[in-house]
Amino acid sequence: MTETRAAIYLRISADPTGHQLGVSRQREDCEKLCADKGWTAVEYVDNDTSASSGKRRPAYERMLADARDGLIGAVVAWDLDRLHRRPIELEAFMALADEKRLALATVSGDIDLSTAQGRLTARLKGSVAAHEIEHKRARQLRAARQKAESGLPQWRQAFGYTADTREPDPVTAPLVREAYAAVLAGGSISDVSREWNAAGVCGLMGKPWTAQTLSLFLRSPRNAGLREHNGDIVGTGTWPPLVDEDTWRATQSVLNAPGRAPGRKSVRRHLLTGVLRCGKAGCGGYLSGQWVMQAQRGAPRSHSITYACKTCRGCSIRAEHVEPLVYKVIAGRLARPDAVDLLKAEVHDAAEAETLRVERLALLGRLDEIADERADGLLTGQQAQRATARITEKLSAIEARQQDADRLRVFDGLPLGKPEVAEAVKELTPDRLRAVIDVLVEFVVTPVGKGGHTFKPDRVEVNWR
Repeated sequence: MTETRAAIYLRISADPTGHQLGVSRQREDCEKLCADKGWTAVEYVDNDTSASSGKRRPAYERMLADARDGLIGAVVAWDLDRLHRRPIELEAFMALADEKRLALATVSGDIDLSTAQGRLTARLKGSVAAHEIEHKRARQLRAARQKAESGLPQWRQAFGYTADTREPDPVTAPLVREAYAAVLAGGSISDVSREWNAAGVCGLMGKPWTAQTLSLFLRSPRNAGLREHNGDIVGTGTWPPLVDEDTWRATQSVLNAPGRAPGRKSVRRHLLTGVLRCGKAGCGGYLSGQWVMQAQRGAPRSHSITYACKTCRGCSIRAEHVEPLVYKVIAGRLARPDAVDLLKAEVHDAAEAETLRVERLALLGRLDEIADERADGLLTGQQAQRATARITEKLSAIEARQQDADRLRVFDGLPLGKPEVAEAVKELTPDRLRAVIDVLVEFVVTPVGKGGHTFKPDRVEVNWR
């Protein structure tokens, strides 16, 4: 009588403790079954592994490989659902069992895969298992949705909050608020991440911040106390927000602006690149900074930054001449007593901001309705085009009003109308300074004329917006 080597397949879907108690219980029963049949047991274990997720089961795959190689002649499991929870896997196993004449024995009862009745029984049990999985998943999805709608958090730990109470952390929560304010004021995510890293402020994993990770963090609705589920905001969370919802939504508009991808590297390496307009007739391009070699009589050659127009290549100006002038012009304007008038617009009116947001969402919804009505034949192509054009025009007007409000946030924190604003302007990051310039003024640099060896301040035209 030849020896039958039987594969004992042991699996449990979840083992959070790692003690393998479920596997141990299966092993005892399966070993007894092998002893009763006179089979020699060979063990294959996939602990804490689901059979319904479609993920790899290394021990199961090794068992099939050994069966193909003729190393085992039988398979033993506590129940058929320990082997398979998906019909497609069951069919593949039955084909292999038929080819290699594998015996199958389960603690819950033998199934003879060589007979039509046995195959039917296996398929029925497989279908029942698949139904249980689908039903369980539906219950889990509904429970998750209910939990989200009740506002209960899905997270345990988050930057800006204390780990034990989910209350704003007194150290990191103010940094989060400052980060949102910096972005709305025209600052860059890269600037914020550099400041945090320089101050030794790391994320939860202890790693330095990057522009990409900070961008993802600032996009999280959790920071505004909003509960998200499958990408949709379903309500208000039960935890206190780090920033108000208006600030969070305004920041999303900035982060989602065309051309501003998360972590996109700035191409403006020099302070006034893209700020100074070329004044040569017929050009209208912008000057870009570049390092050039300077030669002066009686002095050694040295490198310095020069802003030059790459469009016409007929206009340039040295940074040491134009940058102090720009700072002086900006500081002078913001130090005037009437500078406070720049903030008289109701840029922080929460009610107006909410009205604009709701109106915009309604118009976007109407665009979707028009597309559906066109697909259903309720509108002709011309009617749909005309309706879309009218709504798009309204959307453009709303977005322009939102942008005007957001742009004026660049003055937040600046002591307008006071002499000390000059020092505050010098401390602005390059991105923040460019944002201030974009709101206030346009600088136009005219080409050098005859006798252009001496810098003349009137070459820089100042056009207030």
